[in-house]
Amino acid sequence: MIGRGTGKGESSAGHSQSWRDLAGSVRPRKKSSLLRRRRWRALLKLLSLVGVLLGLLGGGFWLWQKADDPQAPMEISAPSQPLENILFKTDGALPDQWLSRTVDLSIGTNLMEIDIYDLKERLEKVGQVRTATVERAFPNALRISLKEQSPVLRLVLQGKDGTLKEQVVSDDGTVYDGIGYSRTVRRGLPYLQPYLHGDGGYLPVLGIPRVAELLQLAKSTYPELCGDWDVVSLEHYTGDTRLPGQIIEVRTKLVPRILFGAGKDFDLQLKRLEYILEKVQDSGNPSMERIDLSLRGLAAVQFSSREVNFFP
Repeated sequence: MIGRGTGKGESSAGHSQSWRDLAGSVRPRKKSSLLRRRRWRALLKLLSLVGVLLGLLGGGFWLWQKADDPQAPMEISAPSQPLENILFKTDGALPDQWLSRTVDLSIGTNLMEIDIYDLKERLEKVGQVRTATVERAFPNALRISLKEQSPVLRLVLQGKDGTLKEQVVSDDGTVYDGIGYSRTVRRGLPYLQPYLHGDGGYLPVLGIPRVAELLQLAKSTYPELCGDWDVVSLEHYTGDTRLPGQIIEVRTKLVPRILFGAGKDFDLQLKRLEYILEKVQDSGNPSMERIDLSLRGLAAVQFSSREVNFFP
């Protein structure tokens, strides 16, 4: 008798052995390990992203601080060696020997130990120096560049001991020694008779920028007129052109007194002066005592005979 036996591939075991059950009984460890690795990778990516964000925020905060205080010096580390060279450049007359005495830096000092900001301040305290630039030139040099004052006048001062000393006046009114100027340069500068203040002193010297305009215009446009200008007197010029009667007086070999209106057009006054000198010389009577160019619309010429003529 053929009965129902177990078919091919069947088992008489009493529990289920489907592929799902078998898979569940074998793979849990692999799945758990894979999930842990994935979680670690995600955590590492997150930590990396947080680090980048913190770096960006820190850099942004630093830049914000620099923008808020642009004057704050930036210290940048760079290879530094002992000082061996000072690279000096100036647009004026100050010599290397003066720089050596003023800077007073010993060769061999480490370049990064030099306070370039203090050095710049010390250089700019010298009257002849308008501005100074001091930079480190790595690895072993210091670069110093100067812009000097422009001399326009010279001034004789009397010291407490009674000795006389000649100094120079710049186009902004600074009074200084004039180191390195040649004798030719000094001789080309008219002497200044400054305005005396109420206390009897003459410092600070006021109104010099306006005087410098007159001198520079005369030299550049009317050089034949100013070759013998010996003295510029500010006896009647307080430095305030808004006040009436402000006179810049020039004394020359040909004409003892030439009066310029400090608040008036210098070019017009110089043209009038040129015209007057030509007319007077052509007339054969050059003995003039005073030319007053400060009047409105005309000029008055006083001759040595006390005669006064007016010119348009």
